[in-house]
Amino acid sequence: MIIGIGLQTYYSIQHVQAAAYLTRQAAKVEADLADDTVPEAVALKAYVASALFSSVAFLEALANEIYADAIRPEGGHLSVLDERDRSMIAGLGETDSVQKASILSKYDLLLRAAGKLPLPTDCDPHQATATVIRLRNEIVHYKASFFDVGTEGMVRSGSFHTSKLPQQIKGKFEPRKNARGLSGDAWLGHGLAQWSVNTTVAYADAIFSTLGVTPYYDHVRSKLGTTADSGDA
Repeated sequence: MIIGIGLQTYYSIQHVQAAAYLTRQAAKVEADLADDTVPEAVALKAYVASALFSSVAFLEALANEIYADAIRPEGGHLSVLDERDRSMIAGLGETDSVQKASILSKYDLLLRAAGKLPLPTDCDPHQATATVIRLRNEIVHYKASFFDVGTEGMVRSGSFHTSKLPQQIKGKFEPRKNARGLSGDAWLGHGLAQWSVNTTVAYADAIFSTLGVTPYYDHVRSKLGTTADSGDA
């Protein structure tokens, strides 16, 4: 007799732990940053950008995992949902329109399939999460003008400072320590990384709360600290 075994990986949990770890590393580097031009500033920006990328990857992976769980006969982590709701989610998840949908659209459609209302789009955590995703996309799909800075009329279109992003992140977090006055990326610091992690986790928490399902990452929540002295337990 041949006995088979299969293991399923929920890599969203790795992504969110990575985002938190990178944020803690950013906090340590930024705390000791004496000047924005020293080599350590490169390491800081690397940690921050990577934390931003991992935060968004967490949400993208998580959406796909939820749809995949709905296909399992026993429902996986979604076993608390009615069979009808799981069937609706499973069927929807296999369609091209959902597989090609944006990250937040996947969650909206998922909640509708479960007979729930999507999260409100006119407030947080939806708006903040949309901004985190926009920042990630702008850096990953970088255009030459994005970090331009200068006086009015001297900056190319498509820059961060001529977009709506400055207003959208205003007051959300502190700029990078010791960033130079005329800097196109002063917002790229520990504050952004911390906000990205906290925002995406808050969004995921809201999704699971609406579904009535325990978050997949609940058992590692103590490892999601975002300050230099947290999350290593």
